Amino acid sequence: MSAELRAPKGKTRVVWVDLFDHSDGVKGDYDNRDEAFSVADEYNKRRTGSMDTVYYVYDDEGRYIRGNEAVGQEVSP
Repeated sequence: MSAELRAPKGKTRVVWVDLFDHSDGVKGDYDNRDEAFSVADEYNKRRTGSMDTVYYVYDDEGRYIRGNEAVGQEVSP
């Protein structure tokens, strides 16, 4: 993954990954986890296929903290 996973200090980052062409990027940095969770969940709910873009949430130390499993989907790689 080429996107920087570590959010700025005190922020939470949403990263997207296109599972078809393997491109990725930063959707945004958010002041709190709830806001980041809401953004990622909203986009992940729109997924209709296993190769659709998935959104992940990372903290300011680059740790994965949430993905599409939060909206009842199988965890994407």
